[in-house]
Amino acid sequence: MNTRRITTGITILFIGVVLLLSQLNTISFNWVGIFRYWPLFIVLAGIRMLVPKDQQIGQFVAIGSTVVILGFLTYIGLSTPKEPILTQLLKNKGVNINIDDPNDKTNYTTEKLNVPLDDKIHSATLNLDLGATSLRNDSSTTTEIFSAFNTSKEYLLGVTVHGESADKLDINLKGKFKNKDFNSKNNNTFIALNPNILWNLNFDVGAIDAKLDLSPYKIETLDIDAGATSLKLKLGQPLATTKISMDAGASSIEISIPKNAACRITSDNALSSTDYEGDFLKSEGEVKSTNYDSAAQKFDFDINGGIASIKIRRY
Repeated sequence: MNTRRITTGITILFIGVVLLLSQLNTISFNWVGIFRYWPLFIVLAGIRMLVPKDQQIGQFVAIGSTVVILGFLTYIGLSTPKEPILTQLLKNKGVNINIDDPNDKTNYTTEKLNVPLDDKIHSATLNLDLGATSLRNDSSTTTEIFSAFNTSKEYLLGVTVHGESADKLDINLKGKFKNKDFNSKNNNTFIALNPNILWNLNFDVGAIDAKLDLSPYKIETLDIDAGATSLKLKLGQPLATTKISMDAGASSIEISIPKNAACRITSDNALSSTDYEGDFLKSEGEVKSTNYDSAAQKFDFDINGGIASIKIRRY
């Protein structure tokens, strides 16, 4: 029996299985957490050198030691909360790290959040500060004023509500990881708005991607600050002037607007990487539809950031 081959095979199998289960999001394994126990591999190497290789008892001791050490590392990797590498290294040096805002009084939960309907409320401002999550709404509406939930049990949401006036609310939705685990797989935040309320939307989202169908809603202003790899946005008919500002580190932005909606786009980017459906007039730093000047209702887009392409689609 080749002891070296067996112990090496067990170790490789262990690493492969853990990596596979981590990629499938079946387990959350803290590789950095087990690194501090690296001397165990020196102990294991010493055991393999000391035990007699030509005796069965020595072979069993070497294999058994490998299994015990890997079992211990499995327990550590699964039971230790994952944190950013720099945070763990600083903690190991005795530096206390707390990335939560000590002044944040928000109550966080994994449950669905609702802001109940109040007939006196005619307009609202929604401020989203969500960090690393994908943002969705799939044109959902709600009979409440606002609702939100996340698909991951490792991501927490919290909402606070303040009355700006008798008929206007200020809603703040925040998100954070339960155990500071920055793995965003299966981490989607869904929001739904009441379609009868006039909305001012401020989205600060470090999203992997954002897909928002806002066509059922009455939107006065929309401000998006996102570190998204892609951003897809569908809008309904504009009000007198619906102002939309985007500052995104996105590789691409795709905006869908009604077929005859008037719009103007200003940008600090080179507008050569754009694709527009319909009739548009182009000038330096500005693009506008041919009906923009005469339209009573229109979109004003201000798009900035490191964006590779901008697309305007009609529906």
